Amino acid sequence: MFDIAKYLEKFKIMGNSKLSLRISVAEAIKEICGIEIESKNIEIKDFVARISEKPIIKTQIFIKKFKILENIEKKTNGKIKELL
Repeated sequence: MFDIAKYLEKFKIMGNSKLSLRISVAEAIKEICGIEIESKNIEIKDFVARISEKPIIKTQIFIKKFKILENIEKKTNGKIKELL
């Protein structure tokens, strides 16, 4: 018989991995820029992290974008390639 719990387990793992990626991005931004961003304001899709914050905060982040990306790539083993 089909075991629904085993089927649904893979979706739980996928959700946790996206959350851990968002947390890694938020930590990298905090380390480099000193700006705290909530992980719920970061969306991850197709190796791209999109930040939903005020324009002044985004500007400060994008000034140091390349340092942040280097830090993120180390933390996530290359799972994030771009920061928007």
